[in-house]
Order: sequence, then structure tokens, then C-alpha cells
Amino acid sequence: MLQDAKDRAKWKARLIGWCDDLSDHLARPVVKLAAETLFGILASGSLRQAEIARALKEPCRLHHTQKRLSRMLSRHSELAWAAEQLQLQRITPYITDDMVLAIDPGDLNRDGAPASEYRTRVRDGDTGEIVGGYPLISVVARDLRRGTTWPLLTRLLSPARGGYRSENTDILSVMDTVQRHVEGRPLWVIDRGGDRGRLWDAWLRAERHVLVRAANQRFWQWRDTAKTSQQIARDLPLKHRGHLRRGQHIPVRFGITKVTLREHPETPLWMIVVDHEKSERLVLVTTRPVRGRRQGERMIQAYLDRWACEEGYRFTKQGFDLEGVQARRFTTLQNLVALASLAWALLAAYQDRAPELVRHAQRQKRHHRLIFPFYSLQRGWQRLFAQGRSVFYPSGEERQTPRHEYQTCSPPQEDYADDTPENGETLDPPPLALHPKYPATLLPYCCRLTHSAWRFCHPQAVPLGPSLPARCFGAGSYRARQ
Repeated sequence: MLQDAKDRAKWKARLIGWCDDLSDHLARPVVKLAAETLFGILASGSLRQAEIARALKEPCRLHHTQKRLSRMLSRHSELAWAAEQLQLQRITPYITDDMVLAIDPGDLNRDGAPASEYRTRVRDGDTGEIVGGYPLISVVARDLRRGTTWPLLTRLLSPARGGYRSENTDILSVMDTVQRHVEGRPLWVIDRGGDRGRLWDAWLRAERHVLVRAANQRFWQWRDTAKTSQQIARDLPLKHRGHLRRGQHIPVRFGITKVTLREHPETPLWMIVVDHEKSERLVLVTTRPVRGRRQGERMIQAYLDRWACEEGYRFTKQGFDLEGVQARRFTTLQNLVALASLAWALLAAYQDRAPELVRHAQRQKRHHRLIFPFYSLQRGWQRLFAQGRSVFYPSGEERQTPRHEYQTCSPPQEDYADDTPENGETLDPPPLALHPKYPATLLPYCCRLTHSAWRFCHPQAVPLGPSLPARCFGAGSYRARQ
């Protein structure tokens, strides 16, 4: 038990140390909100605000904690941007030149929430159906030698929001954001959805190293003729043999040739055709020069390791229950998605230094190396902190809310309004039958005070008894001593 308490203190210090870096961009109450939400996501394994509030174990009513989190997450749109910058700042030191950066558009299915703000139509990647939801863009770094995964960014978007231009603009914007934090010129890997003319124009102008799967929707200039990618795949002799993944013993045949785009005839591109025993051959096109069998085999393995991005979407949706989020405001959804990505990054930064989380995960095959360790790390975090009685506030003590927390937050939305006087609101005294031991002068005085003013003016208050209604005093009701 003592060792578990030390482990909890160590991980809580790591989390708070990360969130302290947000103080350069955010106000102190918002930094505190980020730390609490980040911990709640890891401890509950959910993006539902009720589960996050329950994981905080605050010594007050669950409804009040949930209401506070909901109000602040919907008011501070700068939190998503700051969390994104913090994630890049913390993870990019682990990125090396031999890693590949996989970028992949995804989706957030919100078909069951028609009242969600700025909801649009997206294609569900699991079922292939057109549903209501939001598009996502995720960037993941993959180390081919060590087999480790590093999440860099996950961004929630909406074409229904003002100022939106196109998916191409979003992809280029995300790549520029990551490139500003990464040193060197890494290899970007994208699926066949990236085979677009506008993207190729931007990549060639910026001289980026990209690897794209050809979509067989354009003509390539090859040997003084214009052919599609599958026509070139049928005519190109496959002279090389290699392996699709490291450690596999079944070889595949592939060929390498040089092609150009009709719009950029002066810029050479390299095409790799792989016969992987499917109905259509795998065709990859890259701006990085490919000379010889080993470089071609590395490009094939780099594309197949793009699955790390798909696995990241799967972990976010299963490990953090992304599609189970019940928020409706777009700002809240953006903040929760950004903080979920930051929670994944926190686990990734310590994936080689977290034996206590792996031990608490109670894995059955302990002698096997973890290929994708984040499920075990997140489960170990849940079980480790489930044994603690308190998180940020001592157990059994009332939480003293600082005055600045109410000054930086706007009044609650209409959806969350209740009879509680707070944030400058006052209530008219209702007709009450007071208990004889309470003086009649107490009622108008306490009903005209705001909740925060009552706490600061009466530090010696005691919990309210059943004779005087709690809604006269607000959340965490109090009465004055006689």
C-alpha cells in the first residue's frame, strides 16, 4: 500500500509538471482545469464529463463538479490550441530522422446526437456509411527499428463552422504545424486519400518527403507515355525481393521505376509496385529517391507501419470512449479531443519507464514485449488510482474555491442553470418557515449574498441543517454559527 501511494504521488507529479507548462498560454484556473480533466480522462477511461468528475473524487456533490467542468470546457476555446502545442513540445524531442510521420483523416461518429453544434456529414470508417459527425486529423510518429509509437497531434474539425475552407487546407495546415516543431525533413506517409493534385502541388513546392499510395485516378508520365498506376503495375517487371514487415520470412516481389506528374514534368518521382498476392498490386509513389532493393523495402515497410495511425484512432475510441462523449458544444468537443490526445502523449512519453502501471494492468503474458503498450498503461493507471481516497483535495475537507475561479468564468449557460446563486446571481428570499433557533434577520442577509461572498465573509460557517433549505446558500450549503 505504501508503494502504491508513492507511485500515485509520482505519476500525479508528472501530470502536474506537464500541465504547468500551459501557464505560458493560459490563465491559472484554465491550467487547473486542464490538469483535472487530463487526470479524469486517464483515471476513468472516458470522455464523459460525469465520469471525469467522478474520478476526481472531490469532497462535494458530483453535480457541482460536473457543472463546473462543463462550464469551463465550453468557455475556454484556447485550451485545445495550448494542449496541442504542449503535446508537440513534449513529444518532438523523441522524434528522429529515421522515423516516419503517418497522417490520416478520421471521423467522430455523432449520429445519435443531432443537437451537436456544427455537426456535419462524414463517412464512418468502421461501417462505410454516411453518418452525422465531425472529421478528425491525426499525426503519429512511428519508429521502424524499435517499433514504438509517438502521438503528435489530433485535431477535431467541422466544415459547418465559419471560416472552414477544405480538407486539403486542413491537411497542409496540420503538416505545417508539426513541421515547425520537428527538426530535419521526415518522411510523411499517407494513404490513397492523399493522392490529390492540390496536395502534390503543395508538397512539391515545399520540397517535402512524402510517401503516398496511388489511387489509380490520374495519369502518370512513364517512359514517354501516359498511364494509370495499375497499368504501370501490370507492365513493370518486378526484379526485387523483400519482406513486407521486419521479422517476416515470406518474401514478396516488387519493382522500382521513375515517373512524373503531368503538371510537374521537371520533378521526378519514384514509384514502387508490390505484388502482395491481392487482386490489385500495391502502388506507392514518393518524392524521396529510391535506389536499390534495400531502400525500396524500407519504403514498403514505412507505408505498412502507417497502421499506427489507425491503431491510434482505435485506442482513442476504445481506451478513452471517444464516441461516447455526451457534450454538445463544439468548443467542449475540441477541448476533450485535444486533452485525450495529450493523455495518450503522457503515456507515450513514459512508456519505457512505467513498470508499476504494467504491473497493475495484470497482463497474462508478462514475458512478451508490448507492441502497443498503451492499453496496458491506461488500464494500470485506472487500477492504481482507483485505490486512492483523494486526488487533488484531502479527503474529508471541504474544497475552498479561490475567488479568481469565479472571476474568469462566465455565468452558466441556460442548459445548466439551476436555483444555485453563483457568479453574481442573487435570489429573492422564498417564503420559509424558519426554525425557532434561527433569527429572522439571517434569511434576507444570506439570500442576497453570492455563493463566493458568503464563503469568504463567513469562514467559520458550519454545514446547514435540515431546517433551512440549502438553495438559500448555494452549492456546498452553509449556515452561520449563533
